Amino acid sequence: MRGADAQRYCELLARGYARLAQTPKEALLAARSAEALAGPLPAVRVLAARANLRLGDERLAYQLFQQAESNDAQAFTDPKALHDYARASSLAGQAPDAVRLYRLLVSRVALLDDPRERAFAQIEAAAHVLAHVDGGADEALGYLAHARQEPLGLSSWLAGLRLLALQRSGRSEARSSLAAVPSLASLGVPPAAQFSAEFPLLPPGLFAALRTVLRQ
Repeated sequence: MRGADAQRYCELLARGYARLAQTPKEALLAARSAEALAGPLPAVRVLAARANLRLGDERLAYQLFQQAESNDAQAFTDPKALHDYARASSLAGQAPDAVRLYRLLVSRVALLDDPRERAFAQIEAAAHVLAHVDGGADEALGYLAHARQEPLGLSSWLAGLRLLALQRSGRSEARSSLAAVPSLASLGVPPAAQFSAEFPLLPPGLFAALRTVLRQ
């Protein structure tokens, strides 16, 4: 593309990203317009995938992310896009990919400019390792140690996950090692199994495991 087409393409991508958080339908329309102009480029697929994730179509989002990655390994230099890819993988039931992507994400977590998203990324990585990696408790504890530096109202989740990881690592002092064990009520209601900007994404069964470990 050159000239006016290239400028229009860049404007469409910029519009899509500007509207992604508040109006993902408009972001998806911008992605489709960019695709009509330039074809299914990786950058277009990433924008469309992130919009579809927010609109509740996790499987399509995962497919688009996969296509973007296979066409361009540099399509996820933005850690926010990588975070969404990890979330889509989890929600689409692709546990090995989710673990792979969360491990990559935590290596880049300092590049996330939102402290709440940094905490979410660490908590989600810990939860997915606990759920899907044999002997992953120590790895999860490492992620949680970083998340504890900026808890941002997530102290109960952090303490519950830490207690769960300590128990799974076979440490008998698990409960006594916590300054305070959170109550069941402090966890709140189970988060929905979908994209949320308000709660970390937990793999299936992890919230129930948290409740069980706090009930003991």
